[in-house]
Order: sequence, then structure tokens, then C-alpha cells
Amino acid sequence: MNTRTKFIICITAGISISLLMGQCKSPPPQAEASLPSRADTVPTPDTAKTVITAPAPIAPPKVIHTPLTLVIRNLASTTAPVIVGLYGINNKFLDPKDQLKEYHFTPNGQELIAKIEDVRFGVYAMAIYQDVNSNGKIDKNLIGIPTEPYAFSNNYHPRIKAPGFDNCKFEYDSVSNTVTMNMIK
Repeated sequence: MNTRTKFIICITAGISISLLMGQCKSPPPQAEASLPSRADTVPTPDTAKTVITAPAPIAPPKVIHTPLTLVIRNLASTTAPVIVGLYGINNKFLDPKDQLKEYHFTPNGQELIAKIEDVRFGVYAMAIYQDVNSNGKIDKNLIGIPTEPYAFSNNYHPRIKAPGFDNCKFEYDSVSNTVTMNMIK
């Protein structure tokens, strides 16, 4: 094997290793005089151009699943906003500062049907109220009982104290994806 063939093999191996390691650098140019010249040989490294392009980043596949559908009945107003607080297992249920997400919907009649599309399948609980006076919060009397219409998932109706997460939790998956709640006035 002659010197030129060895040189080409070394350069090719070096480029292959650099490609594998993601750090391709051109070898230093060699003097033309030290290489034998033949018309049928491969171009020398200083005249050959290696173009390396990084592959386009591959976006993760978009997960398409059935949205969570809310059916809220027995609304006090046909136009007052309905505020939905969504809580996950790790959130402190009924703490408005620790909600997983909050949604605002405007009804068009005595029933509201809304779709939530930005949550993953899992176990959740909901607390909702209708902000009849549009002041941005649920109004309560002196002992803490809501004076505006409210509801909890599982249609939980509190008797003596506020419900816990376990009272209102529901499974959201491809089969169970509709939550129906009746407002308590």
C-alpha cells in the first residue's frame, strides 16, 4: 500500500470518527509537493470539500386524545362566567392558589358544555362556581358558605364541611372523558 492510499484511508477514518463524535474538523492542509500526482486519484484534502449538515430536529409526536368534556347544568345566569378550578393529585384541593389550572367559560343558556384539551389523562378533581356579580371571586357568607352557585366533580354535595380531593376525584382517560355537574344554588 503506497503512502497516498494510507493517507486517504487515515483521512477517511478520521472524518468517520469525527462524524460519529459530532466534532468534524478539517485536517491541516498538506503540501502538494509531498504527494505523488496522478490524474485518476481522489482529490487531495485541501481541495476536497466535506459538507456536513446536522439532521433537522425531530419534534416529538403530538399526542392526540379525547378532550375532557364538561357539562354544567342548573346555572343561575345564562351569561355570568363559570370558573372551573382543576386540581391534580399533588395540589391542595380547594386552595385557589394551588390549582393545577383555572378555566373561564361563558354559558349560552341554562347549561354549559365546554371542552378542555390541554390536560393529560389522569386523576383530577374540580371545584366550580358561577361568578354572578363578575367580581372575580366566589362570594361567601359570614360562616364561609358560598352565596354564589357552585359545584364539585362527582356532584359531591357538602353537608357539614368542605369536601376533600378523594370526595371529588375522577378518572380522565379515553373511555371516561365527560364530567357532568349540577350547580348548587
